[in-house]
Formats: sequence, structure tokens, C-alpha cells
Amino acid sequence: MNRRLGLNVLVSFAVLACFAPSLWAHGSEYYFPHVADGRVGAAGSNFYSTSWLLNNTSASSNVVVIKFFRSNGTDWVIDLRSVDRTELGGRVASSTFTMAPRETVELYTGGVDPLAVGWVKVESDLPLLASEVFQVFKGTPPITDSEAGVLASPTSTQFSLYATISQNEPVTGTHIDTGFAFANPSASLASIEARLYSRSGSLASTKIITVDANSQKAIFASQVFTDVSFTTGLYHGLIKFSSNVNVAMVALRQTYGASDTISTVAATSDADLLTGIAYDREPNDTIATAHIFSTVPGEIIGTMNTASDGSDVDIFGIPLTAGQVLYVTTVADLMNSPLDDHIRIRNSAGTILTDNDDSSTGLRDPFVRFVVPTSGTYYIDHGSVGGTSTRGAHYRLHIRVK
Repeated sequence: MNRRLGLNVLVSFAVLACFAPSLWAHGSEYYFPHVADGRVGAAGSNFYSTSWLLNNTSASSNVVVIKFFRSNGTDWVIDLRSVDRTELGGRVASSTFTMAPRETVELYTGGVDPLAVGWVKVESDLPLLASEVFQVFKGTPPITDSEAGVLASPTSTQFSLYATISQNEPVTGTHIDTGFAFANPSASLASIEARLYSRSGSLASTKIITVDANSQKAIFASQVFTDVSFTTGLYHGLIKFSSNVNVAMVALRQTYGASDTISTVAATSDADLLTGIAYDREPNDTIATAHIFSTVPGEIIGTMNTASDGSDVDIFGIPLTAGQVLYVTTVADLMNSPLDDHIRIRNSAGTILTDNDDSSTGLRDPFVRFVVPTSGTYYIDHGSVGGTSTRGAHYRLHIRVK
């Protein structure tokens, strides 16, 4: 990334948030596609440090491994420190430790080496709340100049990104660019097709970005789409990325001129966009107050609980055409929620047309297949069975129409 600010701009990727829909990653692997550590210039008065904030939300002990990689995929021996767990400090390329139930641990880099960038992978036996804080220190003695947090990135083969590029922004006269960083944790070369669409939706350019196995790459949109002119006005558009292997991604918008600022841009996995995620909103316990859901296939994320901690019912309406087949299933018991869900399909008069409690022996999650008799709006009515409506009665309701 050759740019006026050179490596200093490159390291700024660490301030990025990566995917808007998820509050935190669920699983055993957490990726931070860009990390910066070290001192800038010969004098070394300015330096970067990156922290990882880890919370074991489980009531059980949890084994965690944090691994550091340089951009070229080689092990990165870094000066790791911790005030919470001083025994974890030292020059390491990886660290393995056990977190007690509900324990919180902060790890951070010392910022004493020459400035370098890379990526980090955190492995966990149990679901972990994992986030990162990027800090910039300036002056002697050093003071915090800025800091920002970033969530772990998911891996996917497809992402979509809002892009702003301008070499002469018409209002302020500053320059704006959109950058992105990829971490490729796979053992194969990542060949990422990047398609730039104009604000009107027409395809402006297609380029290929490659990232070596186990490596990382960061670059700006203006450096990728060299066949598009960004010299006049403000360019707003969409970039769609498609990779042959799973990659993790973060993105930013940089405004530079008299001063430089970095802001987060959401790079969203297309898996989330294709699902059509919505969230339960109350009140919706009657047909009159039902949440009308017209985007299918879709997923509704909610909790079966009233404001008074009582038994709840959530009702969603969906317009259907005669002959269509409606498929509805709830994921609750399958993800260890205490909710015992029961689905009923009703017509506009409230009549129950079909229902299901348990779709399989031993599993309390319901499934319904319903052939639509006449065109109109139908209602998915689902609620708890056996007093299982609580604050922890989370569910994911999946809807498909064919």
C-alpha cells in the first residue's frame, strides 16, 4: 500500500469493525485481520499497541490460544504483556492459557519493536467474547493520541462493502478513500474477485486480489480499481468480494488532508444478507400487532419473554399466494435455549390451519410445512410450552417460501 502516509495508514486498519449484524462471534475461532505494533521512525517517539479483551462468559473453565502472524504468514514473535495475568507476558508467537469461569483477561503488545503489521487468530474451547483495542501513542513521554475498538471478524467467501472514493471531495476539499484488509487462514491461495458498482448500480470495474495462504493483505479501493477515475467529485458505490476460500475481512474509510481521520465501514458477509435477518419487536402477540415479514427466505432473531417476565407469544404475518409452500422452523432447543417452542399457522380470522410442537423425538424445536390454499396474509404464531418463556428463551425462526 503505497500512500502518502505509507505504513502509518496501513496500520490504521486495526481500528475497524468488521460485520454489523453480529454482536460478538460465536464459535471456537476468532480472527483479527489487521494488527499493528511498534515504533514509527528512527526516534521511535510515536508507537502503536494492540490489546485483546477476552471474556469467558461460560460457567466452565475455558482453554484459549492466541496466535500471532506477520503479513507474509510467518510466526510473529511479539512482545506480549498483561496486567491481569502477568505470567502470560514475554516474547511469544503464541500463548495458551486457561480462563476461569466468568474471567476477563486483557493482553496487549508492548510497542517496543520496529513498526510491523500482521493478523491474529484466537482459538477457544468455548464461545468467547473477544474484542480488540488499537492504540496510538505520541510524544515523549508518550500519551494516548487515539484508540478504537474492533470486533472479531467472521470468515466467508463473499462480502459486500459500501465504498467512498474521492481525490477532491467537493465540500471540504479533502481526499477520501476506502480500504480493506484480508486475512487468509487457509492453506490455499485466496483469489478474490472484487467488483466495483457505481451509485446507480452499474458495474464499473472488476479486479482480482490475491492473498497467499496463511497471509494477509491490506489495500485501498483507488489502488485496486486503477481503471476508474476518482479525480472529480465524490464517488459512492458498492464493492462485492467473492473468494475461492474463506477469508476474514475488515474495512475503513480514510479522510486525509490537513489532518487524517479513520472511520469504520461495515463489510458484511453475504451469508447474512441472503438470509434476510430481522429482529423480534414487541408488542406482537396478536394478529393486529403482528410484525409483517415480507422478505424471504428470512431469519427472525428473538426472545420469548414479556416485559413482566411472563409467558410470551410472538406473531409474524407473511403475504402468500395460493399454491405456494411455506416452511417454518424454530432453532431454540438445538442451540441450548430453554425454550420449548410451538408453531401454529393461522389465517386472517385467527383460525389455526396447522401446527407442530416437536419436529423430532427428543428435540423440542418445531417444524411446519404448509401449502397455501388461497392468496392472502397468513400468520406464524409461536409461543412457549410448559413455562419455558424466560429472559434466556432465545430463538431463531427460519422462514422459507417455495
